[in-house]
Amino acid sequence: MADPSETTQVSREPTEHEAELVAAVRSLAAQVGSLKDDVQALRAEARALPTGETDRHGWDEGGPVAREGPAWVRSVDSPRARGIAIPWLLLEILFLVAVAVLCAVAGLDTSAIVGVMIAAWLLVALAEWLAARADTQRQELVYGAASPLAAPVRDDRSWFAANGDDTLLDAPSSERPPARLPPPE
Repeated sequence: MADPSETTQVSREPTEHEAELVAAVRSLAAQVGSLKDDVQALRAEARALPTGETDRHGWDEGGPVAREGPAWVRSVDSPRARGIAIPWLLLEILFLVAVAVLCAVAGLDTSAIVGVMIAAWLLVALAEWLAARADTQRQELVYGAASPLAAPVRDDRSWFAANGDDTLLDAPSSERPPARLPPPE
């Protein structure tokens, strides 16, 4: 770091444009300060919004303005209320733990406990599968089928034979017919 006594300071007189800019910034700062004081004074007042004709200053007499949205927005159904979120995984785990505890309290032998636990696990898996199937059916009803059944598109190799020079705008060449869309089926 250089010693301050060794540095040279160059000072110059501000130009006319710089002086105008400084004056404009100072004027703006004064206006902002005045607006801040006005806001603080309004916050300090303990009166309600203007109600009289003499003290209105742009306040609307009516209530809030209802803004109309586009027609398509008004046509969309409002979302239905969501049901209670049930922690299914926690309930399934608690069910399996309860089955295991009941098997141990009943004093079943090991092979019986294993059989009962497999049956309980299969019951939980069946419940999960049925819930997923019902959810898929509900989504298909709401959003339509995921993939509509359509006739398969036949393999048409003529698309690959055409180049960019052959169009219907040009006169057809004698070598090859112009590229065209396949006829509807």
